[in-house]
Order: sequence, then C-alpha cells, then structure tokens
Amino acid sequence: MYALFVVLNKVECLSEILRKMKDIGITGATIVDSMGAGRLRRSIGKEIPLIAGIMKALDTDIAHNKTLFTVVENREKLDSVMDEIEKICGGDMSKPDTGIMFAVPIAASRGGSVSRVHKISNTYKAE
Repeated sequence: MYALFVVLNKVECLSEILRKMKDIGITGATIVDSMGAGRLRRSIGKEIPLIAGIMKALDTDIAHNKTLFTVVENREKLDSVMDEIEKICGGDMSKPDTGIMFAVPIAASRGGSVSRVHKISNTYKAE
C-alpha cells in the first residue's frame, strides 16, 4: 500500500481528479486547504512574526492550494492515478504553479476500508 499526497495549485482540476480516481477504483480521499510557506512569505513580507503573518494571510486573497491524500492498494494503481492526475493538470507537474505529488510506502495501518483487505494478525501490513 502507498500513501499518495497531491498538493494542487490548480484547484480547478480537483473535481476532475476525484472523478478519475473513482474510475480507477480509489473511492476515499481526504482534502484539506493548504498554503505553501514560500507563497505566504512572498505575500506578507518577511518581517511579520509567524503567528501574526498567518492571521493576516487568512484575511487576504492569497491563493490557496488543496492538499489531497489517499491510500492506494498497489503500485499499478498508484502509477495509473499519478499519470492521470498529471494529465488533468496539464501534462507536466514540474511547471510552475501546478503542484506536486508524491507517494510513500505504508509499513502498517489500522482503520479505513483499504487496510481491512490486507489484515495480517492484528496489524495491517503493506504488500
């Protein structure tokens, strides 16, 4: 199993990404509003203390990201969904203001529908 993280600057692509994930067989994901530290620093200035800067940023029209994370059962499905996300986002995630995605192996997990499929003893192990 893998944890896939997608930090999406092109938030207008989110609905299409979720539809494609469902088509591939990935039915669960968590999506949170997020903001990159570099974008925050550029928008509010370096001299503002951290907490005050964050509070100011919350009251402004700084562009926000969406961060999506999900669990993917196997490498084949992971490669497929990452390819599709990149296509939806314009075909090249390395272009500025597109986003970033990465996956990490899951050594063990508990809870959620994916982990129930892979139960070994009382711990859920990666493939």
